[in-house]
Amino acid sequence: MVLYGFFTHCKERGMWIHGGAGIIMPAMRPARHGVGGFTLIELLVVIAIIALLIGILLPSLGSARESAKSTKCAAQLRQFVTAFAGYSNDSKGYFSSGGWDNRMYRSFGALDQSGWVADMVNGGYGLPGQALCPSSPARGSEVWNDTKVRGADAWRVISQEEQAELIRQGFNTNYTQAWYMAFTDPKTRAVLVENKDRRFTKGALRDAAVSFAPLSMVPMIGDTKAEELDSNNTLVIDGVRYTGAKSVSDGPTIARQPGGGNVSGRQIYLDFGIAHGKGAKITTGQIRHDRLYANMGYADASVRVLNDFGKRDGLFGSTPQTLSNGWSVQVYDDIEGQIYGGWLTMSGLNW
Repeated sequence: MVLYGFFTHCKERGMWIHGGAGIIMPAMRPARHGVGGFTLIELLVVIAIIALLIGILLPSLGSARESAKSTKCAAQLRQFVTAFAGYSNDSKGYFSSGGWDNRMYRSFGALDQSGWVADMVNGGYGLPGQALCPSSPARGSEVWNDTKVRGADAWRVISQEEQAELIRQGFNTNYTQAWYMAFTDPKTRAVLVENKDRRFTKGALRDAAVSFAPLSMVPMIGDTKAEELDSNNTLVIDGVRYTGAKSVSDGPTIARQPGGGNVSGRQIYLDFGIAHGKGAKITTGQIRHDRLYANMGYADASVRVLNDFGKRDGLFGSTPQTLSNGWSVQVYDDIEGQIYGGWLTMSGLNW
């Protein structure tokens, strides 16, 4: 036992004893120094576990992120088709003023005056340019391509400076309008000379014109096919050139009626695109993507999903077939029975 002033250190009992007050305190042990870190093997094990967890989590995080984008896209399309119904109530049943294009024979006015995008902006229904599909590689519409917006057949030449300002104001979209919404039907059953020329069609769709199809099957607007290698559809935004979305779907192809004779046939939906999900990558022609399905808005203000599962080619294509009723028409590979394709205002080709 060793004495230190008022305290006595008892080695045998491992404590300090205060001589005056009888206070007993545990002895303080010296601190340990130089404690060893992880060994190399332990570090390698930890790194391997972290890499394994990342490998497990990344696909789930990517899937959740894409699911969120698809949900946002569907919500935006629902806002558009609801706005079309509102526009219809204010415009004698017309869902829009027609196609959105600066070329005279494809629309009824310049890009800032006529067409569904101008209807939304000018009527206060919404700003399509601020509601782009987040999954599409397109950041704008092909209508803003240099040769289309400033060509010889333009309603008026829109300068690059004015174009940039109009895009900032919301005159833009990366969705595709259905041919029906822009043109309704051919004026006659004859094969169209040009199926996107308003001179040969009945013009903007009106609710009363939908005589031979349920509104729930008539497409209005949907995800686009963005042809990443097509320089004719590109546009410039803030000095950067982007892929342009198809402005309107292709319209009717040729059909052969019973007894012979070609007529304007069913709709071709190749310009609508598969923008969501993830599967095997498709590299056919100008198609370069791994997506599986698209969102589509209909005339009854509903939004549904169309899948590329029937013929996995990255497109909503069709195959010519002769049916039991005698018609020779295009039958959709993936979306038959989910979307209307025939005439809206004439009898005969109504499926």
